[in-house]
Amino acid sequence: QKHCRIHFAVVMAVKPVRPRPRFGRQEVPLLVLQFAAAGVLATFAAITVAGTSAFVCSGRWASRGMPSRLGAAGRVAASALSLDEVQAPSEAADDSDEGPGRGIGFIHDAIGEYALPKPYFYSPDSPAQLYRALGVNVRSSEEVDEDGIRQHMFAPQHPSLYRPFGPMEDASLLDMEGQQIPHDRNPGIRVERDFLSEEEEEAVLKELRELANSHGYDFVAPGEQGEAMSARITGRDEKSSDLPLAPWRWGLDFDKAKVPPALRKVIGKIESLKGYPLGPIRDVTVNIRQTMDYQMVPHIDPPGDGPNSFVLSLASGAVVTWSPVRALKENIERVNDDDVVVMDSYTDEDIDCLVPRRSMYHFSGNARYLWTHAVRPPASRKSDDGELETYERFGTWDKVLRRREHRAAIIFTFADPPVQASPKAGN
Repeated sequence: QKHCRIHFAVVMAVKPVRPRPRFGRQEVPLLVLQFAAAGVLATFAAITVAGTSAFVCSGRWASRGMPSRLGAAGRVAASALSLDEVQAPSEAADDSDEGPGRGIGFIHDAIGEYALPKPYFYSPDSPAQLYRALGVNVRSSEEVDEDGIRQHMFAPQHPSLYRPFGPMEDASLLDMEGQQIPHDRNPGIRVERDFLSEEEEEAVLKELRELANSHGYDFVAPGEQGEAMSARITGRDEKSSDLPLAPWRWGLDFDKAKVPPALRKVIGKIESLKGYPLGPIRDVTVNIRQTMDYQMVPHIDPPGDGPNSFVLSLASGAVVTWSPVRALKENIERVNDDDVVVMDSYTDEDIDCLVPRRSMYHFSGNARYLWTHAVRPPASRKSDDGELETYERFGTWDKVLRRREHRAAIIFTFADPPVQASPKAGN
């Protein structure tokens, strides 16, 4: 069928690749908490323990003590496994406060070496300021401390506003037993097959090669430079390179006019998709890999990217794995064992998403804020002619995807529409 052109190979005697430094891994033995008080920056280190929470603050405000109780929004955030019922305010946020925000303090789960932002945070800023900073509406606690700081919870638009799940999700999503994901178990992942033509793909790849030479930086882990080649292009200042940032910048400052023509055309195609109500674009980030032996560790994208993420896969397909944060916290030892992850995935509750070449996946809601996404390390074998082949499982090892040497993943992120502009699905 049109949407089910998937080709698999059955692989015998597949063995896991020996653990190597993770692609782009960042060791996180410490989390640094930064506060600004009276214009003087003070830095503190907080040792994190696997499975615990840490408070990470950024901005120009100092805390003399957070609210003693989380309030209604916090009680929901601390225990809920779904954001579906955390609705955005029924009325638009007051736009009278147009000044810059004073800062946002995020709460993180520390799971081994992973620091995963929780779906709630602290800030003295107004909902309008927070929408501009994060691209998502919020629900705010009624409790305020003496400095005007209150707790806020992400309130992304309801999943019913997006197009219904359908045949593309049925063909693309499997659980760890190789079964299709029922629609009521889908946390918010949608797939658009054959999103670009071959000609459109080549035009975008040509632009990416030029951008990699002028704005790309190598983001492999220390010790991997001799084994893997990569390039990352982004308008966000990640303090990782002396190269200039991508000219289109990031967040509220994103300038679509600075995006090259072929890539800008892709943005237009995304914005015209029916069933995806979107606010302004906030980010375009490109990851180019020229190796078959790579992985992307479980992570939640930076909150400031916005609540709508689209990832386009060019030059090669991929299997992307979603894991509920709750399950990761219950499987800390397994999550940090590459041998186990290769063969059995991160948790038994994982969902695999097959993304063919020139296809794109979108995630929002629970999948955006309460689940991580990752690309597992591959398994390898020697072919009959002595070549090293690498594979990744799709659901189970009964279905596998053979990796290609080259792949480009382009992440496009968008805000939700402001509350008063939220359209109906399909409009």
